Amino acid sequence: MSRVLKCSTLVSVILTKVKKGLKKNTPFLAIISFNKSKYSELLIDKCLELDIHFKHYNLDNPNTKDVISLIDELNKDDEITGILLVEPLPKNIDKYACYEKIDINKDIDGVNPINQYYLSINRPNIVNSTVLAVIKILEFYNISLIGKNVTIIGRSYNISRPLANYLINLNSTVTICHSKTRGLVNILKNSDIVVGATGVNNLFKSSDLKDGCVVIDIGLGEVLIDSDNISYTPKTKGVGPLSIAFLLENLVTSCKKLK
Repeated sequence: MSRVLKCSTLVSVILTKVKKGLKKNTPFLAIISFNKSKYSELLIDKCLELDIHFKHYNLDNPNTKDVISLIDELNKDDEITGILLVEPLPKNIDKYACYEKIDINKDIDGVNPINQYYLSINRPNIVNSTVLAVIKILEFYNISLIGKNVTIIGRSYNISRPLANYLINLNSTVTICHSKTRGLVNILKNSDIVVGATGVNNLFKSSDLKDGCVVIDIGLGEVLIDSDNISYTPKTKGVGPLSIAFLLENLVTSCKKLK
């Protein structure tokens, strides 16, 4: 029988930890965005709810130099303890050049290549919040990762690749699939866990999966659940709110590091 992996209890647990951390720390978040974003709105709402200080920079038609200049200012500002670049960045922006400029201890979403490197050698400093959400959902439901075949659909720099490194550190066997991958269904049939990190609807259906497979939906779009014995995260109140909770936990952690 199919099982929905609800995330609301875990979100509450993480936010309780955040609230405790706020009693001893005063983090200040800088949010850099480029257009209207549901993620930004949800994050700002949560900051207001928890009385977390923040500044929102919504940049209109910037170039890479403009973004880097703002990041440099925020790095030097002792009041700011966390910097977030909200995806997607405009195509004219060199996002990797921007990632490199974020202070590694203010990099609350783990995009600086130094933080990515630390994760790859299993000495994490700050880890991407969505990556943490995926791992902790599996831990919360006692889904073992040791020796499991995990397929990640999507090859993004900021989520898919660090997630692959985290899973390898936990002794999983990881396959990354993308738009040029051949024989996706054959790969899925041999996968114990599938993580969707694209925006494509109905890329596969649950009958394409191994019996007992776990599906974690980061940005997959709709998955047709048409067979039994599949565990999956819900489309709403799933990974998204949990990712925001872990982002705020990272913010508190960064504040501690910068004391």
